[in-house]
Amino acid sequence: MDRLTYSTLRVREQGSVLFARIHRPDADNAINATLVHELDDVLTRAARAEHTTVVVLEGLPEVFCFGADFGVISDAARTGQDTAFDPEPMFELFRRMAYADVLTVAHVRGKANAGGVGLVAACDVVIADEGATFSLSELLFGLVPAVVLPYLIRRTGFQRAHYLAATTQTIDARQAHEWGLVDALGTPSEALLKRHLQRLGRLSKKGVARYKAYLRELSPLTEHTKDVALATNRRVFGDPDNIRAIRRYAEEGVFPWETATRDSTTAPPSQPSPTPPPQQSPSETTVEPQHQRPAAPPRPPALSPRALGSPHFRAAHGVDYAYAAGAMYKGIASVDLVVALGNAGMLGFFGTGGLPLDEIDDAITRIRKELDPGRAFGMNLLNSPDDPDLEDRTVELYLRHGVRSVEASAYLRPTLPLVHYRLAGLRTDAEGRLRQDHHIVAKVSRTEVAEHFLRPAPEPLVRRLLDDGLITPEQAELGARLPLAQDLCVEADSAGHTDGGNAYVLMPAMRALRDRVTREQSYAEENSARVGAAGGIGTPEAALAALTLGADFLVTGSINQCTVEAGTSDAVKDLLQGLGVHDTEYAPAGDMFEVGARVQAVRKSTFFPARAQKLYELYLRHDSLDDLDARTRATLENKYFKRSLDDVWEETRAHLARRSPARLAEVERSPKQKMAHVFRWYFVHSTRLALRGAEPRVDHQIHCGPALGAFNTWVRGTELEPWRGRRVDVIAERLLWETAALLSERLAAYGALAAGGTPPSSDTTTAE
Repeated sequence: MDRLTYSTLRVREQGSVLFARIHRPDADNAINATLVHELDDVLTRAARAEHTTVVVLEGLPEVFCFGADFGVISDAARTGQDTAFDPEPMFELFRRMAYADVLTVAHVRGKANAGGVGLVAACDVVIADEGATFSLSELLFGLVPAVVLPYLIRRTGFQRAHYLAATTQTIDARQAHEWGLVDALGTPSEALLKRHLQRLGRLSKKGVARYKAYLRELSPLTEHTKDVALATNRRVFGDPDNIRAIRRYAEEGVFPWETATRDSTTAPPSQPSPTPPPQQSPSETTVEPQHQRPAAPPRPPALSPRALGSPHFRAAHGVDYAYAAGAMYKGIASVDLVVALGNAGMLGFFGTGGLPLDEIDDAITRIRKELDPGRAFGMNLLNSPDDPDLEDRTVELYLRHGVRSVEASAYLRPTLPLVHYRLAGLRTDAEGRLRQDHHIVAKVSRTEVAEHFLRPAPEPLVRRLLDDGLITPEQAELGARLPLAQDLCVEADSAGHTDGGNAYVLMPAMRALRDRVTREQSYAEENSARVGAAGGIGTPEAALAALTLGADFLVTGSINQCTVEAGTSDAVKDLLQGLGVHDTEYAPAGDMFEVGARVQAVRKSTFFPARAQKLYELYLRHDSLDDLDARTRATLENKYFKRSLDDVWEETRAHLARRSPARLAEVERSPKQKMAHVFRWYFVHSTRLALRGAEPRVDHQIHCGPALGAFNTWVRGTELEPWRGRRVDVIAERLLWETAALLSERLAAYGALAAGGTPPSSDTTTAE
């Protein structure tokens, strides 16, 4: 490379690596046209160089890059020149960083803001010091991070990028790592960078070029994306109001939300500054005398967590809080877990999936014995299409024990036992008032399934129950006036079986469906179904979002699996307490293997998701075990099963002979079904290993959603960080109290804004 001297960069070569350090200390490493041009020149020359395979982009120790240079824009406005900032060179710079024939590495120390985040997001590898921070502050000035977002979304996904842009708040390096913006972090980051470069330095120029060419085809940024980004950028930077706000800040140090001149004791910045740090709240940056501001309304009293959600949910289930812990199979939602929540005034559902009836019977007896008088509990009720008799006997057990609340899971449509449970709990008291002694919390993720539960029990099933003498005519008549399930639990991106739905989409759709069915059925107001939220709830912000969407109650799951009371192994809990938000993924479900149903499970430190997917792919491609080639069969026997396929079949055959001889005869007639049952053995085996904490741990099947990763971040540095300090009732209470406090703060902020004042600052980033 023949040119290594630039005005905005310090460039040096070291073997196959080119280091380019942004050097504009007088402007906080802000981006101007010269910097864009010079970075583009470095990348172009590196891509053409015969031996250069890596370009490392660095900043100053205290600031990586702080975004667009507001001083340049202000100077142009003051002198009557064109203030428009041509965004195309920057867009093309980001595109070259992402797809040029070299690997780009961002080494981030200090602050990265606005366009600086774009430089980071466009790189192939991002290494950050633990003190690094990231923010998008454009909206504070009416601007839009239009050129940055396509590259940021590519790394973090849409919602994370949207959240960062919309809230303008700063996140630290650990949060950025969990969101996927940062690939590796540590202190000192120089040592981490050196280790990465040692590995990257082994790659050939030809290999890197072919790999980056493949990436261009695999995840291209379309011309439409570019056109929209450039048009939006030009529009916001050409808006006179935005230019006035930028100039006012650059020349006077006054932020857009400040309604009065700064106090004379506060000097304007000596140098034109880039976009302000978003971690500064208006109350921190505005220092004019208090009497010059519009008076803010008094802060409302803090809400009680008991006031969150629906009072009808609390009354129906006999709890103090509109909060429940969902069932986790094999008793992971254990007796201890259910009792702890019940005695704290909340609702816990015991996880019955995969347990024999005698263990379920014993669990109910123990729960009733250990619960304080008058406290509530619930039981899981699973749809069992392969064994309808099991579902029927489970309902009989619940009726015998007087179980008042069940969580109905995996139902696509109502079944006879489910309807029996619901209607058998209906009666009128001495004053003729309707009483509902049995409550169904139906877990749904699709509107067509939800509608079955929002309408009364199907008439054909009601007639069968009447004919069999299992319900009375009065119960049948009362059931026609009520939804089958009084509570609808909407599952979004949750653990275990899930459609991976988006809560922001599902909740409004489910509430609209509920309202429509309520009108069509002419339900009395008190009999309208309640809609709750599950999936992704692991922080106060998430809980508040669910309540804002209209949730009548909250259901948590993954966060309860990593508690003292959870009925799984210490080894699993040790792994779970260190999860981030990206450490789970979807894998085939063992209980619905043949139809391709999926569960969300832990991928960190485990091979289960990959191996489960491989088994499903083999099932789709082959008609029998005999079709497997010798190499594939050896891999399954030696790595997956640790035993021969013949031994696995004999164990499976013995199980079917005990549980369902008729099913065994059917399976033995079909080589395809036999293969499916042998493959399903791995799913049972991997669950057993996890519950026992047994080796090999790489085969542990652990159902979990990303909410636990968010929770782990929230409680970092508190007594709840280690799982041995996590008690399920303490977690629930902490979550609800901080949700109520957060809601109070938001109400106060909106009240202040409505009155023309400045919202109070808040910090809800820790669980302390």
